[in-house]
Amino acid sequence: MSSDKREAQKKNREKAIQKAKTAKTIKWIVIVVVIVAVLGLIGWAVASSVVTNTPSVSDYSAGLNDDGTIAGIKALDYVDIFDYKNITVAKSEVEISEEEMQAQIDSLVSQYPNYDRDPSRKIKDGDVINLDYVGSIDGVPFDGGSTGGAGTSLTIGSGQYIDGFESAIIGHNVGENFDINVTFPEDYGNTDLAGKPAVFNITVNSVQVPSTFDDAFVAAHLSDVATTTEGYKEYYKEKMLKQNLMVYLTDYVRDHATIKEYPKSYLKIVKGQLKYNDEQTYESYKSSLGDSYTFESYIGMSKKEYEASLTTKAQSALDDNLKFQAIFEDAGLTVTQEDVNNLLDEYGLDSAYYSVYEQTYGKPYLYQTGMSYTVIKYLVDICTVTE
Repeated sequence: MSSDKREAQKKNREKAIQKAKTAKTIKWIVIVVVIVAVLGLIGWAVASSVVTNTPSVSDYSAGLNDDGTIAGIKALDYVDIFDYKNITVAKSEVEISEEEMQAQIDSLVSQYPNYDRDPSRKIKDGDVINLDYVGSIDGVPFDGGSTGGAGTSLTIGSGQYIDGFESAIIGHNVGENFDINVTFPEDYGNTDLAGKPAVFNITVNSVQVPSTFDDAFVAAHLSDVATTTEGYKEYYKEKMLKQNLMVYLTDYVRDHATIKEYPKSYLKIVKGQLKYNDEQTYESYKSSLGDSYTFESYIGMSKKEYEASLTTKAQSALDDNLKFQAIFEDAGLTVTQEDVNNLLDEYGLDSAYYSVYEQTYGKPYLYQTGMSYTVIKYLVDICTVTE
């Protein structure tokens, strides 16, 4: 099998896997959500100061060392950690269920359907078919009324086409060529066609049917990770066990480490960053809603209430940073470029664009984001999973 085909299989499989994931599978490393939100804001001008106390901070690497740690402090001075080197996790807490395994299989077979071309098969309501058609009025084909022989997909009964089109296909056979007569509605968007009768010459090329999850299916679509159904199941179970274990350990750190206090200087910086995000979002709305749309309207609270909320939000954001940095310090860990790249890829941000992200957010910010990944990866390696 060529490397191009193998890579295409991998990408298709990853799309299917992503589709089957539940919300719990990617809830760790909360701070990365900020990256996703901010990416949509690149290019907006910095808003004018609309709240008088906390100054905005547009530099996401402010207050950080190059390795992503908070500058000028030791997180261990601010956090009571726990015996993280002796965590025991019951396998039942992190392994996937048979129902989840079946959901993944169902997702895969829907991602890679078969196409039935048996001429004895009749089309029925709900079928997903591939068809070609040429539409004409008074014997003259009209613009936009043909598939050009390229084929197109249609779910019978979806209402995707004008009234009478889909129902007229029901009962015809795969491979059959036939004409149907329809009338465009009076209020049709194209006035040249509105209210006019038309004839569509149709050929049904195939009907989509579910694939069977067997060894042949795995060999055809998943050969870069397995060659048999049992091999794929083992691969997927192991993959999801590790992923769920990372989620479990992230929650474990959050629940068992305790913040004693917050470093005031960095807390102020985080408040400023949160305010900057709010101002940028406000400006995006203001540009379409006008100057009468105030910042208070956007945040839904008074300036005083907003300032208090910034403190609470900043402390919440700092909780993870401090807790993970404390373990990072105690264990003598190092964030690697690979860790940062893996994190970016995990969230669909594509590590190939790392230089763009670094230019926008700075290396310290990206490495702070990657620190949680580094710590959790370390805990996965040293924890004990029991049967």
